Amino acid sequence: METLQPTDPAKRIEILDVLRGFALLGIIFNNILYLSGYSFIPFDEPGRLPNFQLNEKLYEFLDIIITGKFYTLFSLLFGVGFYLQFSKYREESKRFLKTYRRRLFILLAIGFIHSLIWYGDILFLYAIIGFIIILFRNVKSKNLLRWSVFFIFLPVLMDVILLLIFRIPETMGAVQQAPLAHSTFPDMTPAAVMETFQNGTISQLFFLNIHHLIWKWMSYIPQGRFIITLGIFLLGTYLSSIQFFTEKTKSTWLWISTLTVGLLATVSAHIMGGNIYQFPPTPSNTLYKTLLVTGQTLLSLFYMVTVFKVVQTALGKRVLEYLKPVGRMALTNYICQTVVLIVIFYNFGFDLFGRTDLFVTVGIAILVLASQIVMSHIWLRYYRFGPLEWVWRSLTYKRRINIRYENLPR
Repeated sequence: METLQPTDPAKRIEILDVLRGFALLGIIFNNILYLSGYSFIPFDEPGRLPNFQLNEKLYEFLDIIITGKFYTLFSLLFGVGFYLQFSKYREESKRFLKTYRRRLFILLAIGFIHSLIWYGDILFLYAIIGFIIILFRNVKSKNLLRWSVFFIFLPVLMDVILLLIFRIPETMGAVQQAPLAHSTFPDMTPAAVMETFQNGTISQLFFLNIHHLIWKWMSYIPQGRFIITLGIFLLGTYLSSIQFFTEKTKSTWLWISTLTVGLLATVSAHIMGGNIYQFPPTPSNTLYKTLLVTGQTLLSLFYMVTVFKVVQTALGKRVLEYLKPVGRMALTNYICQTVVLIVIFYNFGFDLFGRTDLFVTVGIAILVLASQIVMSHIWLRYYRFGPLEWVWRSLTYKRRINIRYENLPR
């Protein structure tokens, strides 16, 4: 009987670590828009920053190529990881599932703690959905794909059903107030958010984060985020079940079609505009949500296939090799991104919240990523796992996992 144990670093699928590192690249550009305060700058106060219109052009560019796509890629990889682990211990599924559920409970705890300092945490949600995808562990590949598509587009389908039953007119959308900033809350103005982040006490910042956290989870209902993420997890499981990462990624047709359709859907959604949190739905906003989720899903697949194609070239392999340690320490690097950016932007640190040009903000993100690449390489020269990965594994297997390489002196 094979003992359940964490995957040895030497036996890891390296391309998946590269993909995780690549996903973290995009996630920091997504998160920094909120952690830096740029998303909360009121539209009626463009004088807060110089060259506001130029900054808005960069924001639109990031919105098209970044927003939602790299979180989708990260979600896909979670589904991939589940399938690979379950397949490895399929003959001992009861023992595996007991261990895997304990692993998810620990991730749930890590996500809960992380969400107390950063309302944008995704680990808590991932852990919850992780318990659900267990129910699909024995579903055949073709049915996995069907379930995936069903869940990804279920929120849109629900909107369509509401439109047909209640015959909601397009004019319902007219009563929706124009947004005051890129990110707003029904009970708090962007100016009040900015004031608290810039001048509030640590306790006020904590309770403001809880406020944002509550509204984020409430927004999952009209947005359908929970259901869509489940669909993305199942899509990752499906891709892994058909050996997508060995043969299908070589398809040039797949590469071109995901780019073309994904970019067309994303740009179309951007041009027509809409609100993923709007309720009740309207015909135009339902179309907007359909285009948005289609674009995010297909572009994330395009990024995935692109990484596979690039890594097959000699130069590409050397370049992307730098992302492998970042991906091996994905949990540590994800949490560290939050901590470092909070210190940089919040008022108990360097107090740059809402004060930096978006180009400067992007530059800060690049510097943080560069430092993480360097630190990940140095750490993994001496240790088998990242520090948080080691804690996660040790708690999962209820024993102290050896973190150091055996051939190195203590």
